[in-house]
Amino acid sequence: MTDSNDPPTTATYTQFACIGAGFSGIGLGATLKLKHNITDIRIFEREAELGGTWHLNQYPGAACDIPSSLYTFSFAPCPQWTSTSLPTAPQIKSYLVSIAEKYSLLPGRITFCSSVQKCEWLPSPISRWRLTVLSHNAISHHECQFLFSGTGILFHPKTSSFFSLPGAGSFSGTVMHSARWDHSVDLGNKKVMLFGNGCSASQIVPALLGRSNNAEVCSSGRDYNVDKITQFVHSRHYVIPSLAELFPLALLERLPRELQRLLCILIGEMDFIAMRENKVGRWIRRKKTEEVKRYMRETVPERYSDLVVPEGVEFGYKRRVYDPGYLRALHDERVELVGERVVEVVPEGVKTEGGRLVEGDVIVLATGFETNRFLEGVEVVGRGGERLGDHWGEDVSDGDSLDGKKGVKGVGAYETVAVGGFPNFFMLAGPNSVTGHTSVIIAIENAITLAMNVIKPILSKGSKVREVEVTPEAERQWVSNVQDELNNKTIWGGGGNKTAAESWYVKLDEKTGKRWNAMLYPGYQLGAWYRARKPRKEDWVYQ
Repeated sequence: MTDSNDPPTTATYTQFACIGAGFSGIGLGATLKLKHNITDIRIFEREAELGGTWHLNQYPGAACDIPSSLYTFSFAPCPQWTSTSLPTAPQIKSYLVSIAEKYSLLPGRITFCSSVQKCEWLPSPISRWRLTVLSHNAISHHECQFLFSGTGILFHPKTSSFFSLPGAGSFSGTVMHSARWDHSVDLGNKKVMLFGNGCSASQIVPALLGRSNNAEVCSSGRDYNVDKITQFVHSRHYVIPSLAELFPLALLERLPRELQRLLCILIGEMDFIAMRENKVGRWIRRKKTEEVKRYMRETVPERYSDLVVPEGVEFGYKRRVYDPGYLRALHDERVELVGERVVEVVPEGVKTEGGRLVEGDVIVLATGFETNRFLEGVEVVGRGGERLGDHWGEDVSDGDSLDGKKGVKGVGAYETVAVGGFPNFFMLAGPNSVTGHTSVIIAIENAITLAMNVIKPILSKGSKVREVEVTPEAERQWVSNVQDELNNKTIWGGGGNKTAAESWYVKLDEKTGKRWNAMLYPGYQLGAWYRARKPRKEDWVYQ
């Protein structure tokens, strides 16, 4: 294997390059061809297939949990999906494959099993990015004029809480994370121990029992025939009625598809009003909290009500869960919820803090992902040798939240897309792209639109401009405003909740109590849509 520090060999070149072949990379490649007639792009994907999250997350019941009209590209609706349908992970992946084929990204423009290890800016007169790529134990180099990151938001499974338990390596059965499901494991007549009760777990339980209310999951015909599911519940989430049960969405089916999408966006945008930390927002949240709690108590078995119905946390603070049949599945005699904390792993199962031994054959960790982390494993070196990790800072606990001398003290990006000192570099689904009320696909399209409008002067025929980057002042002001909005003007700043640490959106420094939220977008996507089409010229430097 070649050492990554060896002198660069001859590099290949494309005008555009993107790290990742999920929704971001496929959306970029398709947009370049459809709207700009550009096909000179190379997409590097570390996995053997495209799809990103929807390639990796193939656990039983894995499916979209927002209106499907918001989970397609605006330029490529899927006629097979209705607004209330919940397409499964394989169906979403098939949709992405179809887009890649339609816009000539497959075959040829996506390089699979290729991990980008380093991206380094080569200054003028070269004005290019040089990528160091590891593929099949060999190092190669690729250069591009414009570099995009589409590495995703939720990639690294969160498993530390389990593997830090005494005896974690002693379990005699299979241990797997939901995002790395091992389909070779036969669950027939097996006792499954499930850790977690968020979105993934709520889909897994009814799917394993054959009780999902998602018609797309049921139509797969898979019968897991499990003997028992013991679910360890350590947090509580608001579980709301499934999309098919919601009155407004049912009416959408009679409307033209374009109008369906628009109305879904508007309905979602209206939801954001409830996330504001003001009188109107608090009033809406109180009403919604009462409504959802009532639904949960009426649906869940009474013996489990105290374990699953949230207390002390307002609706909207944590990611809401559209009920895929989870609450009704808890009536199944094969399911047991355990609220005691697990303190030890033993060969035959786990022990709880109360001294109980719970035996099982398979452990499934539906424990979510590491958050507030971007471009993990990729060293990005910008102008003057500055590393992106140094620009953001390793620690947000000391000093002010922003450091005017050395970039941003905490993960952030101007309009979620650009970072000062890193020319011709754009992030898709970057910091603060997640929305709790619409869809990250909309955010990805907005980011692509903004980036293409920003680089338009460079692409103009005869242009001598070769570089563009956001000004440090614009970046700092943007990131400062985002954190101020999130911490002081929305529910995610804490508000009437027990602690910000209970939301995976928020990074909390236990010593100082300071919060940093690099996940959520604190505004309306329609505003981002407009700004993407009318970028502020004074916020960018061309040379």
